[in-house]
Amino acid sequence: MSGPDRDPADDDRPVLAERTYDEGTPPSIAAVYAISAALDTDPIDCTTELGFTLYDHVDPEALDRLVTRTERAGDVTVELSLGEYLLRITNSGHVRVFGPSESSESVR
Repeated sequence: MSGPDRDPADDDRPVLAERTYDEGTPPSIAAVYAISAALDTDPIDCTTELGFTLYDHVDPEALDRLVTRTERAGDVTVELSLGEYLLRITNSGHVRVFGPSESSESVR
């Protein structure tokens, strides 16, 4: 399967959290909620847990514009490596946080 909603098994990473976004909740906010759910922490405390903010990796307003532009044909997927986690945001309204790959956990 290809495209923004490809099977997470393709990544060999477990999905730790998933959120959706819409007109009321922008992708950048859904991303913060997904990351905090994956870490089982309050969104306000997420910065303390990770030691950085989403803004340290991407401009939230640019991210929101990139994945919500409706005049674009085709799929858009933005992936950010956040330490051992992978954040994937698609233009289909999904935000997913993946944990470390299964193969990297067995190496540790």
